[in-house]
Amino acid sequence: MPTDAAHIEMYQSIARKVREGSAVLFLGPDALLSKDTDGNWRPLTDLCARHLANKYKLPLGADEECTLAFVTSMLRIRNLSTDSVLQDDVAKFYSSLGDAPTLHPMLEMLTELRFKIVINTTPDNFIATLYDSLFKAYQTSFYNYYKPDADFKFDFEKNNVLIYNLFGHYEKPESLVLTYKHQLTYIKKIVSEQQNERLPDALTNAFKDFRCHLFLGFDFEDWNLRLLLDTLYKNVRDNIQPYSYPSASERKTASDTRVFFQGEFGMQFPAVDMATFVENLSQQTKNLDNPAAATAVKEAPKAQVFIWHNEAADNVGCELFIKHLNTINVKIWTLRDAVGQGDVSEWMRHTLDQCQVVLPLLSADFYDAVGNPALAMLDEVVSRNNPRKRFLVMPILLRAVSLEGAIAQLDSIRPLDRQPVLGAGRESSVATEITEGLKKYINRP
Repeated sequence: MPTDAAHIEMYQSIARKVREGSAVLFLGPDALLSKDTDGNWRPLTDLCARHLANKYKLPLGADEECTLAFVTSMLRIRNLSTDSVLQDDVAKFYSSLGDAPTLHPMLEMLTELRFKIVINTTPDNFIATLYDSLFKAYQTSFYNYYKPDADFKFDFEKNNVLIYNLFGHYEKPESLVLTYKHQLTYIKKIVSEQQNERLPDALTNAFKDFRCHLFLGFDFEDWNLRLLLDTLYKNVRDNIQPYSYPSASERKTASDTRVFFQGEFGMQFPAVDMATFVENLSQQTKNLDNPAAATAVKEAPKAQVFIWHNEAADNVGCELFIKHLNTINVKIWTLRDAVGQGDVSEWMRHTLDQCQVVLPLLSADFYDAVGNPALAMLDEVVSRNNPRKRFLVMPILLRAVSLEGAIAQLDSIRPLDRQPVLGAGRESSVATEITEGLKKYINRP
């Protein structure tokens, strides 16, 4: 839940617009998440890209993205397939999924809200399927890449939902926008003066009556988003308030990109991931009927703490410190939170950027690289230690172990007497002492 008055007010404002049916939901490629074979949440389009790469035996380098646009473009460049065959391949991939994929639970939460317009940037029909499960009335439409048709009809006054697939629909393979060349041609079409090629005026004109626009799972570093939003907002630029919420694993939007979208479209980039946003929005929408709950404000966490440990060997020590840290106002992360988040190193770096305190729980097992993926980043993080600038690395000597290198020189090692926390019957008192010291550090002006 949001934890301060300003954020609650923002959520309540958005919730009211959603409840009134005056909000537009834009679902980017990273919003349609499904579990891969390893149990990780992945965009369906990335799973499709991986399927195509495997089918055509397309090798991908470590620095190459496994995205649908990249893979289909590479297959065309290398003459391994044709546009029409790739469109059929993608259509077959989505058709083969049926209703089987395990979709991220936030999608169910979203369909329970009152969005009158849902703009989907992936070619699937899973959002429609979720509306079916709620027995909600809706109408679907999509842009056809090869045969655009401006004869679009939808009564926005009726109490139903429009689901519009911006880049085509898999049941009409020729409609799909896949490669970078497709994207470029698509942009040229929708910005043209040819009425039968551009996006339906009835759709873009309707945006002026729907002031709150939510963008979930978009990569704003994607080159075509600037032109796409310029087209979508050609008549309503001054009438809307858009917000962007990325997935936890997305790359950060660069500062110059943020400035562009803020300046041109008034886009806001609140510091929360889309799954958290959806959960908070769902709760605040329910709270509209319960004013007391809606105005309840908890104190925001004073800091975020990242505990590093060997999960298999030192979980007892981790639980000990979690128990004590829960008595002070902090948000706690451990390596267990990396499950389902994709690449562990990437997730760790993203989490470190949010944290003010890192607690390595030291033991001989901590230095087992197999059991502790944080070990590879230890020297780098130790070098960043700068308590005065709100980044404290505080190693805790959990079990007896010989220390060498930069970490051994840190003044922040605890306990102060450098006697192990576990094994001497003083675990609780030492953990309390460490927690109290950390509380003073976090609460200082």
